[in-house]
Amino acid sequence: MKVCRICFIMNQAFLGSGTSSETWHGGVNVFEEGAQMENLCFIAPYPELGKLAVDVGWELECPLSVFIGRMRQGVELARRSVAEGAQVVISRGVTAELIARSGIDVPVVEVPITGYDLLRAYYEAKEFGGRIGIVDVEKVVRGVRSLEKIIGEEFLKYVIKGQDEIEPGIVELRNQGAETIIGKIAMVRTAESYGMKGVIITSGREAVIQAVEEAQRVFEIRTAEQRKAEQMRAIVDFMDNGIIAVDEEGKITVFNSVAEKLSGWKAEDAVGRSVKEVIPGAVWDRAWKGGRPRSGEIVEIGNHLVVVNLVPISVRDRVVGLVVTFQETAEIQRKERRIRRRLAARGHVAKYTFDDILGEHEAMRDAVAKAWRYGRVESTVLINAETGTGKEMFAHAMHQVSPRKEGPFIAVNCAALPENLLESELFGYADGAFTGARKGGKPGVFELAHGGTIFLDEIGEMSAQVQARLLRVLEENEIMRLGDDRIIPVDVRVISATNSDLQKMVEEQKFRQDLYFRLNVLNLVIPPLRERKTDIPLLSGAFMDECARRFGKRVEAIEPEGLEILKSYHWPGNVRELRNVVERLVLLADEPAIRASLVRENLTYPHLGGGLPRKQEENVQEDSSGLLERIEKSVIEKVLAEVGGNKSEAARRLGIGRTTLWRKLNK
Repeated sequence: MKVCRICFIMNQAFLGSGTSSETWHGGVNVFEEGAQMENLCFIAPYPELGKLAVDVGWELECPLSVFIGRMRQGVELARRSVAEGAQVVISRGVTAELIARSGIDVPVVEVPITGYDLLRAYYEAKEFGGRIGIVDVEKVVRGVRSLEKIIGEEFLKYVIKGQDEIEPGIVELRNQGAETIIGKIAMVRTAESYGMKGVIITSGREAVIQAVEEAQRVFEIRTAEQRKAEQMRAIVDFMDNGIIAVDEEGKITVFNSVAEKLSGWKAEDAVGRSVKEVIPGAVWDRAWKGGRPRSGEIVEIGNHLVVVNLVPISVRDRVVGLVVTFQETAEIQRKERRIRRRLAARGHVAKYTFDDILGEHEAMRDAVAKAWRYGRVESTVLINAETGTGKEMFAHAMHQVSPRKEGPFIAVNCAALPENLLESELFGYADGAFTGARKGGKPGVFELAHGGTIFLDEIGEMSAQVQARLLRVLEENEIMRLGDDRIIPVDVRVISATNSDLQKMVEEQKFRQDLYFRLNVLNLVIPPLRERKTDIPLLSGAFMDECARRFGKRVEAIEPEGLEILKSYHWPGNVRELRNVVERLVLLADEPAIRASLVRENLTYPHLGGGLPRKQEENVQEDSSGLLERIEKSVIEKVLAEVGGNKSEAARRLGIGRTTLWRKLNK
């Protein structure tokens, strides 16, 4: 069974002593530390009502805090109860009226005067004889009129609106011949002071039950409203946007913490003031006048530039308020960068670090040291290196040590796409920009790389038109999608790479000079594998271990003679070609140590019926580049014939990239 906790501010002996409430001055203090204050507080103007409230509380299993005190003392008790946590106050008569008018911020439920209460008072007054009068508010007097019809007797009545009209009412009824007054305590005490008899209209059990049940309903509704209000306050205060609500008179009713921060006003100072006083500007007049939502307004609030959205609140086509949300432009830009990074990070992340770049040769160590220093700054980098040397790996590693390492990393091979596709890939396109364009358009990689790094490989293959657009990005830090007229700001670091002589291309007017100087702020040269053959054992060992794990094979070493064969080769495909050769050797190996004969068979081009003879290998190393290119082209054409012209399959068999194959065929 639910326990009903009742708190008293009365002496228990007093409750049963019959002592006049006028001689009682307090009793037990339940406001001491540790006292329990219930949600419902009952302020009884007289002791009998307090005892009845206690009984009803137990009967309804409704926890109550019950206090005895009338008029100003009742108001003080109510204030202290609310301060201690009471959510609803129950009282009666003038005391209830005074409590309601005192400004406490909780509901006040009045114990009603029922027909039973009036009837009891009437029969008690009837015993005194003479005319009976009543002085009270309209609601009570209305009940007396209904009673008159039942008992067949007319009362002398005087309707009052406030406490200060009690005495004039009593005097008026006495002049009309009233001898007994029925009413609340204040009316009866006043009547007695004029020599009249008085009967207090006491509240019966039914009235108290009705009041307590009503107070319970009010408390439940108030709790639900408070819960919603707290939810709304949490939403308003913890949103990233500033929020202001304005009433019909243009006065602020809601002012959240972000609005405080941006405007410099405290909410308690701003609420109730004109919004034009707190945030001057013509934007408010435009919002009221138009009656339609406005978005994207740029307004200065305090020392901050903000983007404002205004939503008028209309009732029956009349604007009765305004809700304003705003956000600092700098914060919008920060969020945009985070969103772009998050979107771009879906597959656009740097995978390699400087720890992944293997090499002990002095030239390689110098290149790594220089790349590390380049990575720490924001300047553009141009990597000059042959195909297969690991240009993209260097770009990944530089991004990983840069201030942009938390941003996206996107790599684009400029030679892998036709001109029109490369342009749309880099800069994106608007909705309907061309036939087959994706509905809604598509962002380019420069947008996706915002806040990060973009690596442009084979930059020398870029057409003049795309070069011009790239130059604008580097100079203005902005792009325009194909088919669009909207400028989109971007913040991207560019690392580019080429295996061509860009300076010579500039002289031949095949590459823009201004773009070349923009790209070539920091220059990095990666040595080809043939210039650092002492790294071949280290690289081949790492590739062998990786492939052995992937294939689930026990391959632990390459015979010393096999390593010498690897070191004697020219390696036109550089590290990429070495990786492919080692992968083939691991797959074909039948023993833990890869034999030299297997290396020789698979080193050059097995499609020609075995490796090149030793003498020819030596000649290849010492021959001019023209002879080497002719040999390579001859081999490529033979492989292409074998695969029916399928360039992708030919590149796979040769262990080179499709772009490299295309370039070697066109030399």
